[in-house]
Amino acid sequence: MRPQVGWSEWLVVGLFGIAFLAFGSSVYALAVTRVPVLRTPAELLPAIREGLALVEGQVLVDAGCGDGRTLVALCRGARVRGRGYELSGPMWLAAWVRVLASGSAGRIRIAWKDFLRCELEDADVVYCYLMPGAMQPVADKCAEEMAPGGRLVSFLWAVPDWEPDQVLLVGRLRDPVYIYRLPAKPKPVDAAMAAGERSQENDRQNSDPAPTSAGPKT
Repeated sequence: MRPQVGWSEWLVVGLFGIAFLAFGSSVYALAVTRVPVLRTPAELLPAIREGLALVEGQVLVDAGCGDGRTLVALCRGARVRGRGYELSGPMWLAAWVRVLASGSAGRIRIAWKDFLRCELEDADVVYCYLMPGAMQPVADKCAEEMAPGGRLVSFLWAVPDWEPDQVLLVGRLRDPVYIYRLPAKPKPVDAAMAAGERSQENDRQNSDPAPTSAGPKT
């Protein structure tokens, strides 16, 4: 007689399957984005929200919203509409639950999707806390898709070769929040560095031997 499988065994199998899917989703998200789950410190969020001065009806996009805490906090008060993108399954679920619990489900949406595959035409502000290597692709996407006057906001990490319109210094450690208004301004070239590069170029030209004639001898 074949032994019957009880509900407890099925429960263990189900929990193991959920854990395996959650782990696999997190590994996949890390492999695609190369950015671990990062959370803006909660005590800094009120100062960041005040510095952004968002108004009712604007759309804020969180590029990698994690558990949704930052997105919900930044959209609080002014009834800003929010959209969060998260590729890690467990974090996406946590963000979705947080939005429901906050009573903001009518104006904040969470998508299980890579930020670089989303659409930004209606976004007024894109907020991100990523890693330095991820900043350039995010900046390029914002520059290509966001309307003039839109803002890219980055906690801690600057966009290479972009000049911020504003830098907020928040918290006890004066952590920087870089704000770029599109179209972004290129970072000015340091005068001393430019002079050094010109000097090196002149030295290379002066060190090159003068060309000699290869004509026939007489």
